[in-house]
Amino acid sequence: MDESTAAPEVRVVESPAALEQLLAEHPDYDVQLESLNQWQLAWRRFKRHRMAMVGSAMFLTMVAVGIFGPMIWSYNYYNVPLPDQFVHAGRPPMLSPFHPFGETMLLQRDVFTLVVNGIRLSLLIGVLATVIATTIGTFIGSVAGYFGGFLDTVLMRIVDALLSLPLLFLILVFSRFLGAGSWVTVTLIFALFGWMSIARLVRSVVLSLREADWVDAARAAGVSDMRIIFRHVLPNALSPIIVAASLSVAGVIIGEAFVSFLGYGVNPSTPTLGNILSGAQDALTEGNWWWAFFPGMAIVIIVMGINFMGDGLQDALDPRAKI
Repeated sequence: MDESTAAPEVRVVESPAALEQLLAEHPDYDVQLESLNQWQLAWRRFKRHRMAMVGSAMFLTMVAVGIFGPMIWSYNYYNVPLPDQFVHAGRPPMLSPFHPFGETMLLQRDVFTLVVNGIRLSLLIGVLATVIATTIGTFIGSVAGYFGGFLDTVLMRIVDALLSLPLLFLILVFSRFLGAGSWVTVTLIFALFGWMSIARLVRSVVLSLREADWVDAARAAGVSDMRIIFRHVLPNALSPIIVAASLSVAGVIIGEAFVSFLGYGVNPSTPTLGNILSGAQDALTEGNWWWAFFPGMAIVIIVMGINFMGDGLQDALDPRAKI
């Protein structure tokens, strides 16, 4: 093949220093810059954040355990086989028979079975409650920030009033009033009392975006206010919303574990990480440490993973951050 028709060599240069070195080695090298959009740049920054990648691995591992663990594990949570020999304090972690997290006292349930089922439901409650709360808070915050005036004043005073109330006390009261036991009820309670901070965040972002020239141009072109909000303004406010929502999942998981531990959350017969810890209270005095240790560590790993991911997302989605 003729050299004039040969395909040019393509090299990916990821830093200015590498580009300078390449030009120094090959002064006549033809350089073509690669154009990356906002999300590609964010993903590149996120991959370079080591703790964010560690947190992602931690969180995704727990998600995989919660989804696939109950499918492949031989012990059924709702079908408790009678043990061959009763041990009052339960059995510690052992390999024969295979109980890697040990057994509980009394019924001697497999702790690993409890943990994997508890992870599944706790993550489901945390994610669903966050999605509902983020949707409500985004709508109210965007409407208040865009229209301003009397509507903004009324909505923000409602938010301020709700934020001044003790959240955990309200959750306990409403759990008892609405009937504790259903995980759907617990999810809705956390969602209805978790949207206020998202609303204030979105309002502050929309307040700065509504004065932009492209918003004035859209108004002059006759675009409706709702279309401007949801098609033009909100897409430019997604970065702080994503970061706040990711951190909110960890808060809901901790809150659910707290109210379930006190007996006001999900029905004790339904496995969540909080219920498992609640059932392990009396076992600690009998020397059964494994019943409380492993679900507690599951909560720690999930929350740490989400916090590391949130920190990485905050840096990755910051347009002022260096690549």
